[in-house]
Amino acid sequence: MIRYALLCHQDHAFESWFDHSTAFDKLQNAKLIECPHCGSQKIRKALMSPQISGTRTNKRATSNPSIAKSKDSELQKLQQEAVELARKIRDHVEENADNVGDKFASEARKIHFEEVEPHNIYGEATPDEVSELVEDGIEITPLPALPEDKN
Repeated sequence: MIRYALLCHQDHAFESWFDHSTAFDKLQNAKLIECPHCGSQKIRKALMSPQISGTRTNKRATSNPSIAKSKDSELQKLQQEAVELARKIRDHVEENADNVGDKFASEARKIHFEEVEPHNIYGEATPDEVSELVEDGIEITPLPALPEDKN
């Protein structure tokens, strides 16, 4: 995982995590990254200072185990809260939308082009389908990934 500091074209600052260094570029090209403040999709990486762990950092962490343990505990709590929030978002979507499975792209197009009554949907789409939907101006948002999705 890699964390980037990001800025939108209105200079709203925020951070986001990505699976690897090229994931940002792929998601940005597909216009799947939005500013949480204004919704802008014109996003760029901000200047960041690297966080490098060296022997001095390790000595400090190990010299005071209670501080290291406290920080680990705090991080675990934040991670649990983030997962719980993602789970609530996922549950809300699943309770209030129709699962169209792998027909997501075609169903989203039908709704967008008013071929069917508008309704909330969720499902699966390939990266190519996602790119095509975005190019067609169809707004989509990925559901948050949960730890159990990787099992």
